[in-house]
Amino acid sequence: MLNSSQSKGDGNGTRRPTGELRAFVATMLGGHGWVVDLLPNYELVIGSDPEADIRIDSRGVAAKHATLLWNGEQILLHEVGEEVLVNDERATGTLRITPGDEIDIGPATLVVNITVAPINKGRRSLTHQEFAERVGEELSRAGRSSRTTCLMMLKSKSGDGARLADAALSTFRAGDIVGTYAHDEIEFLMPDTPPKVARAVVERLLETTGADSAHVGLAVAPGDGDDADVLMRAARDALATSIRTGERISRTGVAGTASEGIDTSDAHTETTRALLRDLTDAAQHDEAVLLVGEPNTGKRHYAALVHAKSSRASGPCVLISCAGLVDHESLTRAFGDDKGVENCVAETARGGTLVLDDVGDLPLQGQRRLLKLFAQGSEDYRVVATTHRDLPSLCQVGAFMRELYEKLAARTIHVAALRMRAESIVPMAKNFAEQYKPDRPIKLSAGAIEKMRMYTWPGNVLELRNAMERAVTLADGGEILAEHLPGDATDTGEGRLREHVGSVERDAIIKALADNNYNQTHAAKLLGISRRALIYKMEKYGLKPPPAGGKP
Repeated sequence: MLNSSQSKGDGNGTRRPTGELRAFVATMLGGHGWVVDLLPNYELVIGSDPEADIRIDSRGVAAKHATLLWNGEQILLHEVGEEVLVNDERATGTLRITPGDEIDIGPATLVVNITVAPINKGRRSLTHQEFAERVGEELSRAGRSSRTTCLMMLKSKSGDGARLADAALSTFRAGDIVGTYAHDEIEFLMPDTPPKVARAVVERLLETTGADSAHVGLAVAPGDGDDADVLMRAARDALATSIRTGERISRTGVAGTASEGIDTSDAHTETTRALLRDLTDAAQHDEAVLLVGEPNTGKRHYAALVHAKSSRASGPCVLISCAGLVDHESLTRAFGDDKGVENCVAETARGGTLVLDDVGDLPLQGQRRLLKLFAQGSEDYRVVATTHRDLPSLCQVGAFMRELYEKLAARTIHVAALRMRAESIVPMAKNFAEQYKPDRPIKLSAGAIEKMRMYTWPGNVLELRNAMERAVTLADGGEILAEHLPGDATDTGEGRLREHVGSVERDAIIKALADNNYNQTHAAKLLGISRRALIYKMEKYGLKPPPAGGKP
């Protein structure tokens, strides 16, 4: 048996390598492996608690079973629960762990290691377009895994953006991604990272760089969304909360609200008018409604509209994001279990409307829980579900319970993609821009309007909202130009290619200016053009330098 007085390998006489030492722990559990960095002087918790840094949901594993602490020179394991094995020997108390040691806790095996940070070989922050593509790739890779991915949006005071981006690139893991959203606004993506660890990493970044006035918004997949546009929207909303409340790091997520801020007071296409007629008619009855359409077409907003036009409008409208229900605890919180449903989220919708967002992503275990909840016959709420899946096809292959589908689809309403209601795009865009900056006059150039109408908006309404918020930020009080909006890299033709090239050039200039604290001479040198050419391109793309002494 190993205990605190029997440490292995004290390393005396070993020459310490130059460079920053880093420690990490690799975990294998149920055929799945992942790596978690050990942050200096941060107590990493291992156990069955949902908030544990390394979660082992297994019988016999305590909520806080053990901890690992890296003090910058050595790793200390503190055993709290029973049956912790180090290299097949029972460990008790506090034990020093050496690189390569194997720790067994329940069904999980953890291997710790210490390495020297690699020399930075040209690592760079990405443009926003590149960053958004990587977010989509990482979420696609993660799939329905219970491993979390954290997206963080950071707004610093004027002049701090490039310094914080450089510090992040030099201290974050190689797999973490840094991007430039706008001047003095940077974005981070941390795959396979619990939110507790992501917070600690960014807190450390802000403390070591002295960025006391920075604000950060945090979104976590899959809980806050498993789609790139949804996750970025959640992070931007969280950032707005951080700025408003003064809290350094905020997380808001998407749960709890069914509105996406779409203005339907004036329907601009017959498609939208027909949809509103169907929704109004459905609201007059108490039957379940299933809203079907592509991701991010505004289905959550239309679900809230059904509630607002119904006899239950004075009651609560409770949204449950089914895509985030990936484990026993989250399903129990949402729908209850064999012990009862009194305290579950679904029951808080009594007297109002329960919105089941992305119900097609609900695992079979959750489908059975939901069906059991309905079978009790005591629910006093109207059910509105949304999905971008073909539920009848899923029923045919056994991936969705037909009985549940029939319960949810008493009435099915299809929500058209944004490209099918082109006349609504510009009014929606203006509405989103005014919501973001209500105290600022919004003016769209003729080129911006044309580009919005020509672009296919594959991310639908949420992509439009995200794009308008960034366009307002880049325009900085001036006219919103075509260059401030996303281009379509997939369309063919000389005109579309020119748009794509312009979009890439604009993002490259934004990043170069941000990386050089808006020093035009240095930015021009980085881009390989003259300062005069840079000024011309800045005017072309509407990129004004930030005001002196600007506040975040």
